[in-house]
Amino acid sequence: MKTVATALVGAALALTVGTTAAKAAPPEVFACVPEWASLVKAIGGDRLTNVTLATSALDNPESMKPTPGLIAALGKADLIVCTGAGLEDSWLPAMLERAGNAKITKGKPGHFMASEFVKLIEDDQDEHDHGHGEKKADKGHMHGEGNPHIQGDPNNVRLVAGQLAKRLIALDPEGKDVYGENAKKFIAQLTALTKELQGKAAPLKGVNIAVQHGHSVYLLKWLGVKTAATVEPEPGVAPGPAHLTEIIDDVPKQKIRFIVYAPYEDPGASRYVGEKAKIPVVKLPFTVGGTPEANDLFGLYKDSVDRLLDGLAGRERT
Repeated sequence: MKTVATALVGAALALTVGTTAAKAAPPEVFACVPEWASLVKAIGGDRLTNVTLATSALDNPESMKPTPGLIAALGKADLIVCTGAGLEDSWLPAMLERAGNAKITKGKPGHFMASEFVKLIEDDQDEHDHGHGEKKADKGHMHGEGNPHIQGDPNNVRLVAGQLAKRLIALDPEGKDVYGENAKKFIAQLTALTKELQGKAAPLKGVNIAVQHGHSVYLLKWLGVKTAATVEPEPGVAPGPAHLTEIIDDVPKQKIRFIVYAPYEDPGASRYVGEKAKIPVVKLPFTVGGTPEANDLFGLYKDSVDRLLDGLAGRERT
């Protein structure tokens, strides 16, 4: 009897070990920019504990230097979540090639580009086409597929959230309930917040502002704010005196109320225009982590609206 009992215990242990071994581990995720890392964590919850973020809010997402650590993370990733539409073209393709991970190459389930699920604003559209009043596209933000800074509009993020949940379920069926419930909760909360903020931001509709670069077109279009001038048409290239003078002269003519810039930008030129034209300069978070208040996607939209309203009230926000 003892021998039989021992055999049964051994068989049970073997079955348990085999079941544990067969159980798939949750996917490792590589996010290119903070907004998608935040979304992954919102949908993945406690199930997704291995999420690598390539850039921070203080980095220009269009230009970064690959590091051995990031390449190693790509080599182990089961899923990459990036924007696409040209945003990461200067660094991601080379990193993918060096990582040599077939699971995350274009066309595979592990390759997720958020811009594929939303309607992009064309960089060269005029104010009559896209409705946000931008006089012309700034040269430094021309992208063949359209402007990639889609995170500015929460309606875009809501669409991406649903698609990301589907992709996670396809890659990790055992997490279906977690991903489904978290996505449903996130989308409901974001929908309610979007409606609330649109009401709060009503005074901004139709207001003319200046921007340092064309990185906030989706945010501004969502809220009905018009871009009347771009301070620095080419990123990293200081605008000339003639251009700055033109913008300063345009402030009263166009009734420009304030200037906005992103955390990764040097606001020197914007502050110069602001001082000369006597209008406030406002730092927008641009992405998650861009300001202390923008600690997740909900905070990103709340703080963006608060800061824009402060600008309208004549208050600086840095």
